Amino acid sequence: MEVTFWGCRGSVPVSGPHYIRHGGATTCIEVAIAGQDPSTPRTVVLDCGSGLASLGRSWGPRPPSALVLVSHMHWDHIQGFPFFGPLFRPDGAFTFVSVPRQGQTLRQVLAGQMTRPTFPVGLDIVPAELQFREVADVGSARFGALQVRWCRASHPGGCTAWRLDHGGASVVFTGDVECDGTVPDEIVGLAEGADLLIMDSQYLPEEIAGRRGFGHSTPLEAAAVGVAAGVGRLVLTHHDPSHTDATLDRKLALARACAPRLQIDNAHEGLSLGLAAAPGHDDLFGARL
Repeated sequence: MEVTFWGCRGSVPVSGPHYIRHGGATTCIEVAIAGQDPSTPRTVVLDCGSGLASLGRSWGPRPPSALVLVSHMHWDHIQGFPFFGPLFRPDGAFTFVSVPRQGQTLRQVLAGQMTRPTFPVGLDIVPAELQFREVADVGSARFGALQVRWCRASHPGGCTAWRLDHGGASVVFTGDVECDGTVPDEIVGLAEGADLLIMDSQYLPEEIAGRRGFGHSTPLEAAAVGVAAGVGRLVLTHHDPSHTDATLDRKLALARACAPRLQIDNAHEGLSLGLAAAPGHDDLFGARL
């Protein structure tokens, strides 16, 4: 699997000279899957923040199809959907998997977002084939050779953390999660032994006291989860829109000091990580930064 970050901010997109290295688009992560099995999705998309628009512009000649796993329906995680170019190709085919939130399905929420007067093109006339699958808070499913597992994450209105396993490689994305000073058992269990953990760490330690209940974690809490789960690598994401490149450098330094034996990096737009298949598997991406 190859993991590429197209957006790694929380709340709202940002831009300006102090946000160059990490970027300003909201959450969208692409997972490319190698192999020849036609029943296995070649592309998995995690969340549909404003970074999804950039992913769409980069799509190129590959078939416009993907499995899209949505952690939750807060606007910073779905606002890129109407601007995702491959949706407007008649040969497109996308399957969306999500947990219903507060009595609404993802289809209903996306359709509401694309209703006049807020958007001129309705979901009902998008030419691509769209399938929506609602799932329970905790579960697992197979898509060809891809194993997907998920669990609850603590966040206002609910959130889903996802795990992908393929070819002996594994990646976990927590979505938005609040640790509240603890190491959440469900997240640790989901992430146990994963090659890559992508975790919300929006607030600095000195900020979190005034933001309890907002549904986010600190780099120290993310590092503690990574160590407890025994992951191979931790990537910090969902950067606060007020955090400049310099602030995010400090956040990363705090996490690394907390867990010096764990490889930790900040997510930034364009970061691409290759996860090599386990010995004996033919599906292989070499490690690449």
